[in-house]
Amino acid sequence: MASMGSAVPMFRSLAPRLARDFFTCRQCLATQPLNSATKSAFRKNFSTVPSAFNARRVNATSIQSSARQAFSSSVKRWTSGSAVANAVEEGASKAKSSFPQVTDKKVAYWLLGSAVSVFGIVVFGGLTRLTESGLSITEWRPVTGSLPPMNAEDWESEFSKYRDSPEFQLLNPNMTLSEFKSIYYMEWIHRLWGRFVGMSFVLPAIYFVARKQVSKPMALRLAGIAGLIGFQGFLGWWMVKSGLKDDLFAPGSHPRVSQYRLTAHLGAAFVCYVTMLWNGLAILRTHRLLADPEAGIKLLDSLRNPQLKIFRRSVAGLAALVFTTVISGALVAGLDAGLIYNEFPFMGNGLTPPKSELFDERYSRHEDRSDLWWRNMLENPSLVQLDHRILAMTTFSSIMALWGYTRGSATMKRLLPRAAKKGVHGVVAFAFMQVGLGISTLLYLVPTPLASAHQAGSLFLLTWTLVLGSRIWHPSRTAKLLQMAAKARSQAVSRAAVHAHKA
Repeated sequence: MASMGSAVPMFRSLAPRLARDFFTCRQCLATQPLNSATKSAFRKNFSTVPSAFNARRVNATSIQSSARQAFSSSVKRWTSGSAVANAVEEGASKAKSSFPQVTDKKVAYWLLGSAVSVFGIVVFGGLTRLTESGLSITEWRPVTGSLPPMNAEDWESEFSKYRDSPEFQLLNPNMTLSEFKSIYYMEWIHRLWGRFVGMSFVLPAIYFVARKQVSKPMALRLAGIAGLIGFQGFLGWWMVKSGLKDDLFAPGSHPRVSQYRLTAHLGAAFVCYVTMLWNGLAILRTHRLLADPEAGIKLLDSLRNPQLKIFRRSVAGLAALVFTTVISGALVAGLDAGLIYNEFPFMGNGLTPPKSELFDERYSRHEDRSDLWWRNMLENPSLVQLDHRILAMTTFSSIMALWGYTRGSATMKRLLPRAAKKGVHGVVAFAFMQVGLGISTLLYLVPTPLASAHQAGSLFLLTWTLVLGSRIWHPSRTAKLLQMAAKARSQAVSRAAVHAHKA
């Protein structure tokens, strides 16, 4: 009561100043000018009146308009792709991990760029082999070998080392220094490109992991790819080293690198390319699905249909078949098996050479001939070429069967997404191109342009098979993130509506 009594004089002192002017009607205020004293009184009184009191004087139309604007902006902000991803991060904080749940888009673009670089070095490596330039550098110097010879003395030193190699002594005894420089630069560019692939991958990978822009599973994958790149450099030198020894093959044979090591080197390059491409596509797909969680959940639920399982497994088997055919092609290249039986579809007088030629006992190294089958399959040029033909035609037939399945099955027409149908057509187109290049390379005795295009075609075919696989694959981790994102979005919309109502 005492406090109320003390407050009465304050209200009483305010009342006379508000009595006349404050309660004047709006029409009078609009028609009758106010004197300076009245204006100053209004300014003073409105500056001291609480903001909530001012808010009550705003008309109903402006309240509704501001509420609609606040609600619209809140919903737009919370339902955007990045905001949904952030909401997923907040919802997943229970995992107590410093890594995000969703990898940044920049990492996807960088991975795809790295895959393009690996694509280029694989094609260029094929050119290096076709021009017989791979054995021109006889030492492995990862650091000091980054620079080519800078003067005449250095060039003479490198040429002297090459003259001691079996390739020079048996194949190029009349080679001049200028001719040596041309093949030297081919191999040097190939090695320098390999160093660039390693540095352009490892350094950004460290940056992205340190800045926590990748998820924990992606960080482990990046570490694995980095290790594979380093191992690939070792495989390259291990392969070259095999061609610098004259005791690897029988006396008088063509000096070349081991077909086993060449196959390992090329296979590791393809694995590196596949992992970069697949993970880059997976990151972009995750962001695309998270941009609209409800539509993403609907799409992934449709892909979980059991009737699509056969198609999905068929695509995975097709990718494995394409890779196996590539590996067999590496054996053909390592043995120069493309230089025999340059006709198609026949091989000599029939579809296959005689059995005695395909399983020649000279390739066996055991007295009991227990290694006759597998050594002929890996070392006999005739059987190696036949194996590659069989695998290539099996791959082509499988692709056409998959295309026929998607075109003839009513279930596939109904369930398969439109993007997957386009992917099947792309695989078919690259399959026709690759078969045409392969037959042309054989008929024209392996000319360098056609042989290089054939190798690039294998990469294109494998690439599009992976693109098709990425469009119909069901990523379980992304599905969980979509559920979290949908829940976060509904909560965000509710909070935006509450905030707009309060405003």
